[in-house]
Amino acid sequence: MRVSIVINNYNYGEFVERSIESALGQTHPNVEVIVVDDGSSDDSVDKARAFGSRIQLITKSNGGQGSAYNAGFASVTGEIVIFLDADDWLHPNAASEVVAAWHSGVTKAQYRLAMVNRDGEPNGRYLPRTMNDSDAMELVRRFGAYGSPPASGNAFDTQFLRKIMPLDESPWRTAADTVPIVLAPMHGEIVSIPKTLGSYRLHRRVDSGDLLMGNAPDNLWQEYWRIASTKQFVRREMQKLALNTPAALAFAPWESRVVAMCLRFGGPASGPESISRPHLALQTIESTLRWPVWNWGKKLMLCAWLALIYLLPSRAARRLALRQKSSVGVKEKVYV
Repeated sequence: MRVSIVINNYNYGEFVERSIESALGQTHPNVEVIVVDDGSSDDSVDKARAFGSRIQLITKSNGGQGSAYNAGFASVTGEIVIFLDADDWLHPNAASEVVAAWHSGVTKAQYRLAMVNRDGEPNGRYLPRTMNDSDAMELVRRFGAYGSPPASGNAFDTQFLRKIMPLDESPWRTAADTVPIVLAPMHGEIVSIPKTLGSYRLHRRVDSGDLLMGNAPDNLWQEYWRIASTKQFVRREMQKLALNTPAALAFAPWESRVVAMCLRFGGPASGPESISRPHLALQTIESTLRWPVWNWGKKLMLCAWLALIYLLPSRAARRLALRQKSSVGVKEKVYV
């Protein structure tokens, strides 16, 4: 099987060479490497051009991550596609492990990513903590999310991608990997490979002025509205496929943490629709208790954390929030 690795880049000149080298260095004998530069203003294009004919380089004006995905996917010739962020890299056996795990009916294979700091040094943590596969569709149906790595930790079936692409570029300037990740369980089987096959770069650590969850943008409520719009998107897609769709999707545990941060630290709840803060707070607790993957001990621990974030004095709540995320850090978002 041929594996197409599509590297999407925007102003990551200091990282893109390592990403390209990792794609070219795969042990699998049949790999093509496509690099899409989305209108960078740094030296990214020059660094990519230095690889010559070993890669296919596509340059375009800036349009966001969704447009970069579309441009790269239009040129793939492989049966399997990996969308690799230009600040991440793959381990040499990634493509071969994906092909070995592949079989008919698979829409996505997923694998762990090692977290590294800006300099590429590992911090001893991996993501995701839990990968869902056989239960992924049920989780999507109830929560609109499941345990999955971000973009660089997924390999997609090309025929599946042809059903859902090109992406609508306007709403997916950022987080475009959300679309194939959440739709994959609706179209076929998810396979989890219990190995670490790539590295995921975190650019800055959480400090007292930065109470963000994971990859959240600088505006906490912006991250909430992204979650809410994604749930609306998932419901529409399930309805198109005539799947059993609940009236409303619950929050996954990591989304409940985002909402807690929004309610406590996010300022005015500005967004496209009115919102009831008390209702949202209760919804996070209820969603956590409904999450079927965790045991009751983990559920109660998260509920306690949520309650403390809501109820503690501001300074104590802030310290608790920082302690909970301080060892993780934040991955820089360059698509805005």
